[in-house]
Amino acid sequence: MTESSGSSTDIDPKDTISILVATDIHLGFDYTKKRGGQSDESFVTFEEILKYGKDKEVDLILLGGDLFHDTKPSQTALLKCVELLRKYCLGTRECQLEFLSDSELVFRHCAQKHVNYEDPNLNVSMPVFTIHGNHDDPSKCRCYWFFQVSNYKLHPIYYLVGFGTVGSMDVLSATGLINYFAKWTDLSRIVVSPIVLKKHNTHIALYGLSYINDQRLSRLYRDEKVELLRPKDIDTFNIFVLHQNRVKHGDYAYIPEGKLHKFLNLVIWGHEHECRINPELNTEGGYYISQPGSSIVTSLCESESKPKHVGLLKINKSNFKMKELKLKSVRPYIFDNMILHDHDIKVGDCVSIADSVSQYVDQYIENELIPKVAEQLTGYPNQPVQPLIRLRIFYDDDNEQFDTLSLAQKYCDEVANPMDMILFRKLRSGDKTKRGIVHDVLDDMDDIAELFQGDADQDWTSTVPGGIKKYFDMEENKDKLTVLTVTALNEALNRYVDKSDIDAFKNIVRDQMKRTIEYVEAQNTETVEDIREEIKNFRNKRLLEEQEEKHNILEALDRPQQTIPRTNLKQSYLSTDNVTLDSNDSDEDLNLTSTKTRGRGRGSRGGRGSRGPRGSRGKGKSNENNVSTMLNCKSAQLKSRNQFIILSDSD
Repeated sequence: MTESSGSSTDIDPKDTISILVATDIHLGFDYTKKRGGQSDESFVTFEEILKYGKDKEVDLILLGGDLFHDTKPSQTALLKCVELLRKYCLGTRECQLEFLSDSELVFRHCAQKHVNYEDPNLNVSMPVFTIHGNHDDPSKCRCYWFFQVSNYKLHPIYYLVGFGTVGSMDVLSATGLINYFAKWTDLSRIVVSPIVLKKHNTHIALYGLSYINDQRLSRLYRDEKVELLRPKDIDTFNIFVLHQNRVKHGDYAYIPEGKLHKFLNLVIWGHEHECRINPELNTEGGYYISQPGSSIVTSLCESESKPKHVGLLKINKSNFKMKELKLKSVRPYIFDNMILHDHDIKVGDCVSIADSVSQYVDQYIENELIPKVAEQLTGYPNQPVQPLIRLRIFYDDDNEQFDTLSLAQKYCDEVANPMDMILFRKLRSGDKTKRGIVHDVLDDMDDIAELFQGDADQDWTSTVPGGIKKYFDMEENKDKLTVLTVTALNEALNRYVDKSDIDAFKNIVRDQMKRTIEYVEAQNTETVEDIREEIKNFRNKRLLEEQEEKHNILEALDRPQQTIPRTNLKQSYLSTDNVTLDSNDSDEDLNLTSTKTRGRGRGSRGGRGSRGPRGSRGKGKSNENNVSTMLNCKSAQLKSRNQFIILSDSD
C-alpha cells in the first residue's frame, strides 16, 4: 500500500475514485495452439479481471495496451471480447464520474467522439479506458529490425517506415464498449491533452501514450517534443499510462523511467510483462511507477513466472493507494535453473554422460517441478491445469547435452509446452556460480535470443534483415532466391516479429508465386532454360522497381488471405507430384520439395507424364508444366509460428 504526500485525514469516501488497473491481457494467445488446442485461457482471465471490477464496483477500468495478442485478431476473438465487455460493463449502475475534457479533442481519432457512459443509447456502468500496445497497434507499421548482442542477450532495435490508421481498438471504440484514447498519427511532435475526470472533490488527469517505436519516442523526449498539457485552475491527481520498453535493450531502445514529466503522480507502465504492481517511487522523477505486468504467461522467461496480479487503485484528492488483486485463473508456470556442475550426477559404466544427465533431469522434473504445480492450482473455474514448465540447464561440457524428445513424449499429456520445456545454455568461463547466470530480460524475444549463442567477449552487432540481404547479395548466392525477393522475405519477417502475424510468410509466398506464374505465362517461352531465364528477369525487374515491389508486398500482407485460382497453369502447378498447396491448407505447413525428388502424390490430370519437364509423357513439354516444375522450391518447410527456411528455385 502506498500513499502520496499530503494529509490522509478528513477523507470523505464519496471523494474516492476507484480504478481497476491491468495491462497486456493478450486476448487470443494460447500456448496449446502450438499443439492444435483450442483453449480460451486468455478470455477466462479477462473475464476474471472484469469480474473483479464489477465486484469491487470500480468507477472505471484502465488498460495499458495489448488487449489483443494479434494485430489482426480473429473474428472469434473479437466476438468473445465484445460479449465479455457487454456482460460486465453495461448495466443500470450509474457511473459517478464527470467528464470535464473536450471530448472532440481527446477522442478526435474515434468514430464516437464522446465518452461512452454519456452516450444516451448505452447504459455503461463500468467504463473501460485503454490505449493500444505494440500487439494491437492500429498502424500498419513497417519496421526494419536491428539486433545488438551483448552479455549473451539479444537487444532489439527497429525503425519505423510508415503507418496507417485503423485497428481492433478502433472497432471496439465504434461499438461504444471502450474509450480508446492516446492514438497518435503525427509523430513529429506529441502534445497530450488529458482526460479530466471528477468525482465530488477529487479530480484526476489521465494522460496516455499508446505504443510508439521506442527509438523514435526516445528521440522525441530528448528533443523535448513530448508535451503534456495541464488543466487550468484545477488541482488534479496526474496519471500517465504508457506502453513502452522500461528495461534498457539498447542505448535508445527504451524510455528512461526517470525522464518523464515531473508533475506526474503515478505512472502505469505497460508492455513489460513482469508483475511489479506495487508502486515504486522514482526519486529522479518524483513520481510512483506501477507495472502490472501481463495477465497471462506469453513467454517462457523467468520474469513471467512470478504471480500475476491486477491493481485496485483508489484516489482521494492527492492521496492514493494500490491494492494488488491476485489472478487465480492463470495457467501454472514453473521456472527453474539447473547448473549441472552443482548437482551430483552419477555416470554409470555403460551409460553415456548425456543419458545420465537425461535420467537425472527426468527425475528432477518429476520430483521437484511437477509437485510445485499443485501450489498454483487455485480451483478457479476453467483455470488451465496443464502447467508450463521451463528448466534452463547450464552445462560446461557439450557431451552433457541430450536429445529432449524422449522427455517431451513422456510429459506431453502433463505439460502444455513439452517441446520447449528444456533449454540448454552453456556456461562461459568464469560463470561458475548462480551470479554468472544471465536472466532473461526480453519478454517477447526469449526464443529468438536462443538463436544467438555467440561469444560474449565479441563486440559485434547483428542486423537480421541486413544479414539476409548481405547473404543474397553475395555473387555465389544471388541466384538462390529467384521467386521470392529479399524485400519480401524481410517484410514478412518484420510482420511476423513485430505484429505476430503467423500467416505472413505463407501469404507472401503465395503472392510471389502467383505473380511470377502470371508473368512467365505472358512471355514467349518454349524451353526449360527460357522459363528459368524469365523467372530471373522478373526477379531483376522487381529489384529495380523497388518502390513498386514494396508496395505490392505490403498490399499482399495486408489483404485478407486469398486462394490461388485453380485454372490452366495454376491447376498444373498446384497439382504436381512435387508440390501440395491446397486452398484449404491455411493451418497446415507449406511443404516445398526439390524437383529432383520423385513424389507419390496424386499428380495432375495429365497422369504421370505431366510430372517431368524433360521429354516425359503427356504434357511434360508444355509451357504450364515447365513453369510449375521450375517454380518448385529447393528448401523444405515453412513451419508454423516459430521458424522459416529460405526458399530458392531448384538447380
